[in-house]
Amino acid sequence: MEVLICVKITASQELVHQQQEIKREIDDLIPPYLQGYRDRFEKGKSEHFPPSQTYDHTIGLKPDFIPWNCKLYPLSPVEQKKQDRFLEENLCKGYIRKSKSPMASPFFFVAKKEKGALRPMQDCQELNKGTVKNAYPLPLISELLNKLKGVNIFMKLDLRNSYNNVRIKDGDQWKAAFKMNHGLFKPMVMFFGLSNSPATFQAFMNDILSNFIDEGWCVVYMDDIFLFSKDQKEH
Repeated sequence: MEVLICVKITASQELVHQQQEIKREIDDLIPPYLQGYRDRFEKGKSEHFPPSQTYDHTIGLKPDFIPWNCKLYPLSPVEQKKQDRFLEENLCKGYIRKSKSPMASPFFFVAKKEKGALRPMQDCQELNKGTVKNAYPLPLISELLNKLKGVNIFMKLDLRNSYNNVRIKDGDQWKAAFKMNHGLFKPMVMFFGLSNSPATFQAFMNDILSNFIDEGWCVVYMDDIFLFSKDQKEH
């Protein structure tokens, strides 16, 4: 005979349970020889407010640029909940602030690879049209693949919240302001949608990992870091 027992649990108990499940999942995914670096894989480490650096994202406007206003995008009930959560979390982290900018881009969501996951974006088409473009190149995939010849051990690292690790240059934040049904806000860090974000981020990654790239055991394409070696001992 099968007996089903239903037990009511509180929200705090459910949260503790979820955290325990996440911890077990992380422990299962990290190989034994990397357990000493476990803290590098934790979500909290990726959500700090980044310091201002030489590669802060600049938004240079063309001389004939004219500020504009925009309409709000309608959101589904699911998207509204996501937006409310996005707003609460990012205000708390300092990633966004309230704004009085004379212009704004609309805010919306796009689907991510993970089932049911949504990526927040601003529709920056008008801003991007008036932005002076950064010609910094992205690596050629063919050249990156050529560097992998003769190697047998590979490791791929994908950064959490990659763009959020780069600040927007002080004085330029108002240019990327975005509108929600909760008001007008400006980003303090990069988000998806700005035309020069890929160039800024690639330059950022190439700079901080330059020694590893020059030594020939690391290649970087945006937020994807690929480490490789000939054997396990070398790795």
